[in-house]
Amino acid sequence: MSAPIASVEIFSQGEEVVTGQIADTNAAWLAQELVTMGFDVSRHTAVGDRLDALRDLLREIAGRADCCLCTGGLGPTRDDLTAEAVGQAFGLKLALDEVALEHITAYFARLGVAMPTINRKQALIPCGAARLDNHWGTAPGFALEAGRCWFVFLPGVPSEMRGMFQHSVAADLQKRFRLRPRRLITLRTVGIGESALQERLDGIALPPEVNLGFRAAAPEVQVKLLFPADFDETSLDATVQMATKALGEVVFSVEGLNQPGGDLPQTVGHLLRQRQRTLAILESASGGLLASQCAGEPWFLEAAVFADTARLCRHFGLQYRATEDTGPLARTVAELAEKHLQGTGADYALAQLFVPAVARSEVFLALATPSGTLTCHRTVRGELRRRQAVAAAISLDLLRRHLRDLPMP
Repeated sequence: MSAPIASVEIFSQGEEVVTGQIADTNAAWLAQELVTMGFDVSRHTAVGDRLDALRDLLREIAGRADCCLCTGGLGPTRDDLTAEAVGQAFGLKLALDEVALEHITAYFARLGVAMPTINRKQALIPCGAARLDNHWGTAPGFALEAGRCWFVFLPGVPSEMRGMFQHSVAADLQKRFRLRPRRLITLRTVGIGESALQERLDGIALPPEVNLGFRAAAPEVQVKLLFPADFDETSLDATVQMATKALGEVVFSVEGLNQPGGDLPQTVGHLLRQRQRTLAILESASGGLLASQCAGEPWFLEAAVFADTARLCRHFGLQYRATEDTGPLARTVAELAEKHLQGTGADYALAQLFVPAVARSEVFLALATPSGTLTCHRTVRGELRRRQAVAAAISLDLLRRHLRDLPMP
């Protein structure tokens, strides 16, 4: 009989987290790291700057979890209460850690300023706790055992938290717990929703021990396959291939295998580099986002960004008339892409036109290639930033499909 999976909780402290002033990206990032390591993430909890609530929660966690990662509340101000709450929860006095104080003082010295007296508070650590050095900021972390739980306290600043976790915490957790890392494979898709993805996967029989999940973050939806630690490698490859085949041409990359993954711009860039081809862009619907995603790449020649379709058409001496008939706009966007291809000397040219309406845009795309021009029309819904992100993605996806000889949307 295999040993039970170690349970871990994630505890975020801070009024700004509870009130929604900031998104708790720390908890999401830590959860992914801990699941991959082999932990069972049982709970996420957030508490504001309230000493009694912090103290009570720490006591609860000490009695039910094997491990707990806590972020936030280690700063120098009055609302940073984590160390004090730990002391009250477990009957520990706070003591000045001279090494921590030296590190904090040195941090300010590197900035060329004297350390404010208030920052001395950050060097107060519960007696018996192990100090965790912070090479990215002022607040040291600390770790201790209470009840059945091993607690790790880290700063709330994401860059500091991640640096400390990767530098020292992850290795320590692997020593303390008998972990069997699970394998997460992510199939990244574009141009399709969760319901349609589920319908495609309903036609296959995934092994019962494989956990299936979805993560929607426009413009893509990720399909997550979480495999047990002892899952046979050959069977894993076969399962991923089966799922990829069922999903079809909407899968643009697979992460977690021994092959390049990446987002959609990276995927298209890889294909262009392989073929030694170049791209030029005429952009309106995505508001400059598409050009920013391609900027700095050797295959990207140039982009022209226009605020609206009428302005874009006038620039190229073409007439634009808003109409419910999609035929004229499809022909216009094709002509624009062809003109841009000829004018820039690129191997490919992407052009966009859009007709805005309330909470949606009708987006017309064209890809001019040496062998002809491809067009498509999509309705993009949601708030403005979402529509821009989706317009950029479907433009790149049109190019990806052409480069891979896949069916057009």
